[in-house]
Amino acid sequence: MIKTTAMFSAHTIHVLHVALRDTLIVLIILFGALFVWLKSGIHVEHLSFNHYEVDGLYIKLDKKLTLTAKHILIPKSKKKPSFDNVDTVLDRVKYLLTFFHYIELEKVDFKNNHYKIIFADDVLYITSDDYEIAGNVGRKGRVLVADISLFYIKKEDINMVGKLNYDLPSDKLILEGKYEAYNITGRFKAIKEDHMLQFIVNSDLFGDLKTFIDRLPMNEKVNAWITRKIEAKSYRLYMLTGKGIVHGTDFKLDWNSLKGNALLEDVQIHYKEGLPPVKSEKVVLNYKQNSLFFDLTNPTYENREINATVSITDIGKEKDTRLNLDMYFNTRIDAIVQKILKAYKLNIPVLHEGNRSKVQVKLGIPLGHMPNRKINVYVKAHPGKGNLYLGKLKLPVQSGDITYSNHTLTLKDIKLKSQWYEGTVNGKVHTKSKKADLVLQAKKIEFKKKKETLFLLTNKKIPFSVDYAKGVLVSIPSFKLKTRQNDQGLKIEAADLAKIKPYLKKMEIDIDGGTMEISSKDLGTFVFKGVLTRYDCFIYDKKTCHTRVPCFGTVSPKGVNFYAFNKRVHYDTAKSMITLKNLNIDLQKFLESNLRLKKIKSKKKSGKKIVIRGIKSNLRYDKYTLLTDAYTVTIYPRSNTITAVGNLGSDKVTFRKTGAKIAIEALRIHDRMLHPLINFDGLQKGRYTFRISGTPGKLMKGEILLDGGVLKSFKAYSKTRDFIRKDKNFSHIEDPGLTKKGFKIQKGKILYRIVKDKVIFDTVYVKGDTATIVGKGTLNIKTKKLNIKLAVQMARKLGKAVGSIPLLGYILMGKDNSVTMGLTIKGTLDNPKVNYSAAKEILSLPFDLIKRTLQSPAHIINTGKKKKTTKVPVIEEVTIPKNKVAP
Repeated sequence: MIKTTAMFSAHTIHVLHVALRDTLIVLIILFGALFVWLKSGIHVEHLSFNHYEVDGLYIKLDKKLTLTAKHILIPKSKKKPSFDNVDTVLDRVKYLLTFFHYIELEKVDFKNNHYKIIFADDVLYITSDDYEIAGNVGRKGRVLVADISLFYIKKEDINMVGKLNYDLPSDKLILEGKYEAYNITGRFKAIKEDHMLQFIVNSDLFGDLKTFIDRLPMNEKVNAWITRKIEAKSYRLYMLTGKGIVHGTDFKLDWNSLKGNALLEDVQIHYKEGLPPVKSEKVVLNYKQNSLFFDLTNPTYENREINATVSITDIGKEKDTRLNLDMYFNTRIDAIVQKILKAYKLNIPVLHEGNRSKVQVKLGIPLGHMPNRKINVYVKAHPGKGNLYLGKLKLPVQSGDITYSNHTLTLKDIKLKSQWYEGTVNGKVHTKSKKADLVLQAKKIEFKKKKETLFLLTNKKIPFSVDYAKGVLVSIPSFKLKTRQNDQGLKIEAADLAKIKPYLKKMEIDIDGGTMEISSKDLGTFVFKGVLTRYDCFIYDKKTCHTRVPCFGTVSPKGVNFYAFNKRVHYDTAKSMITLKNLNIDLQKFLESNLRLKKIKSKKKSGKKIVIRGIKSNLRYDKYTLLTDAYTVTIYPRSNTITAVGNLGSDKVTFRKTGAKIAIEALRIHDRMLHPLINFDGLQKGRYTFRISGTPGKLMKGEILLDGGVLKSFKAYSKTRDFIRKDKNFSHIEDPGLTKKGFKIQKGKILYRIVKDKVIFDTVYVKGDTATIVGKGTLNIKTKKLNIKLAVQMARKLGKAVGSIPLLGYILMGKDNSVTMGLTIKGTLDNPKVNYSAAKEILSLPFDLIKRTLQSPAHIINTGKKKKTTKVPVIEEVTIPKNKVAP
């Protein structure tokens, strides 16, 4: 409006200037001719001289003259009119007019224009094809003064009244007055000095702006914004000022000088078709530097308070003309804000639910006919506490800043806090490619289940990327983790579980690494598949320990079903049961694993027991292996107790663990069960009772009772047999029965202790058909070093006198033809060294055993005195139930 008013004012000044100029010229010419007419006489019908034509001339003298003429033709002058003596001429004209009472020239033709001139009551009235003007002109010194009571521009329907002062020496013209045009009234003032024209215009209150704007040539979109997109009940132009250059009839406006302001009341601004308007009580328009600025008072959008400004810049440059919207919302970034953005085809993937946010939306919209028109967008938001959505990615925001510009969304210091995590996010979202590069400075990430921490991460910088082109794909390179969510559900891919393991505080199944793929269609039931890896293992097959565990299963509100090794392992958390088929388990490693079954180690114990069932599976604990066809392990977390029962054919073994102490018992078992238990296969074809109890790694006490069988097939036995056979001194002694087929056992007992890596044989007593062996010693399990002292009692050959036997330091003679020989076995298990031991070393063996060796073979066991039965030490805290096994 301001710009168009300026154009109107300049045009009006130009028309008025032309009218005054032409009027003066006509008056000068007419009154010059009048003197001629008066001197030469009055012709009523027709008068012609020097190309002048006058028709219907009538002059009457009645106190003053009355002059009328129907038609006057004034020829064009070749000379340019001069205003050098206009004051003198004007004085003459004014003087001549004093003689006239009334003048009416009905039609005057001059320069293709038609004039009508009336003079009455000292007022001169002139009308032409373009305008009407009425007033009187006088002179004050060298200043012409015109009092214009009427100036009407016919084509534009403009009425003006005012005063004109024209300083002849300085060529300075001042025009001021009132106007009425296009249903608008107001005041104006114009100053012309030399070729420079300055003006100022204002208006009264009016309600129709469109009529005026439509009369002016301007950019169609600028016109639409002023007349249709901005609607007001009333308008008022406070001021419009500017200047320009006048050359003849041409006026060139200086756009940079144009300034103005106006008031609009009860305003509706229609920013975009399809959007509700912004409403404002008042709008102040300011025009400066080729730009129009709208200052809104109490604006609202959809009944929401906003702080909005509007501007149209570069109005004089049609290609660069741009509409600028700057809106401040104190609201959520919700569907209403999104509707504004999407109306301009701006898909900014941000929604906010919660407290109010401070939102700024700036749009630069091209209005000119420029190629590759682009809307400049800048959005800044300070979200309040609530949920912020990046596409479908939900962020529980506390505070921060979000900006959008050039298809890039920038997140700055977005503080997040939820039940599970807390931290700050920074980064950029590229809306064109629908990708984001973000960094989470995690203060804490913690996942819990029933107040128990499953995952904990603190004070870590986590870069991650988001791709929301199709669903939402989140990639975390430092964890080698990807999550994808779309209409089909959720999918999580972990390429290296070792990256996540340091932050896992509890898992039903321990891992050191591996890969995993998890998916869900309803976020209720999850399906997983992958390969788990461990540096050590607790599941093995024959002698192969499985550190890679191919697995799959489901996780649901009812629990976890975990399958591995082609369903040979099944873990059902709902039943708290692990089932193994054709696979073996090391129970100690299973229980000692850092992350496994923390229910046992937790301060608040769970009352639910855990059951492990094995089918065609062996059970190992520490150095003890229970070879079974089937077993059942029951773990009682509340009492920190584990029991196990295993069967192998008719053999049965029981195991019990309370705290750190264990007890194992197997009654009258066969070789197949015994050998894995003691890790020794030199006892064969017998029946055995095995008991052991204590704390592994500290002190274990054990007992093995022998019933029949043979002793054979180990290096210490073979070396001892060869050693005795090669000694000629034993030719007078009966063969002790150490044959290739083994030493036949009638019965025996072995009592021993295991202290850390050392086995201490306190008592070794083996009675055979041909000899009795007693002894003691040690075995280092790590180094395999032996230090065994033995006493082997045999009989003399019949017929041999005592004197015929050599008197040696390693042989003791007993009653009833018995001979006791002392041996030592040293070296290692793989390379034992056998030698004689001195008699005094034989005597260092347990007194009860030596006493037996010095009696006849017939009384080795029954000495005539009742001896106390040697009991196997049992851990006080553990009571071994009979006929039960606890792996």
